[in-house]
Amino acid sequence: MKVINKEERAAHDAAVKWGGAKGLVIGTAVSCGLYVAARFRYKKILALTASAKTAIFVTPPAFLISLYGELASNGFDRNMYSSESSQRAIIEEHKKWDAMSTKNKITITLNDNKYKIITGLWALSLWGSWEYASRDKLLSRAQKFYDARMYAQFITILLLLGSIGLSVQDENKAKGKKLTNQDRYLNEMMSSEKE
Repeated sequence: MKVINKEERAAHDAAVKWGGAKGLVIGTAVSCGLYVAARFRYKKILALTASAKTAIFVTPPAFLISLYGELASNGFDRNMYSSESSQRAIIEEHKKWDAMSTKNKITITLNDNKYKIITGLWALSLWGSWEYASRDKLLSRAQKFYDARMYAQFITILLLLGSIGLSVQDENKAKGKKLTNQDRYLNEMMSSEKE
């Protein structure tokens, strides 16, 4: 049995919490999608008691929180204990993450997941455009589709311009960033370990 230290435990807990947060977001989206589908196709769900509706709503997030938490734990163990160098790198990365301010953590998280966020916002814009266009009772269905498509295209162009701006900002940061002595030392150690 391996005895772990505080840093390993904290890094493991952070990985499991992050996995659980992903499961919560995905599970909540599944539950919301289920109730949107119930309005159109499965009206019997809406006629259930409040406790049954709550159980139906809570089940996907609860299941996916536990599933993604377990997958994150297994992935952490696989990465952490595959070699000594990966173990040190993961612990150092966790220490750097804990030392960051909340603003920097949010910025890095958004930057690392920008394409997922853009894709989600694009899908949300399609749905929102249809909801907005379908309110007009005077338009035919074809005209509503046309209007929804135009709104969604406008939002998509804004999202693409925003992602281009983020990419340019990242390039400028990468060009302007000078390596500190500690970063140089870590890079040299990593390259010597690979050889």
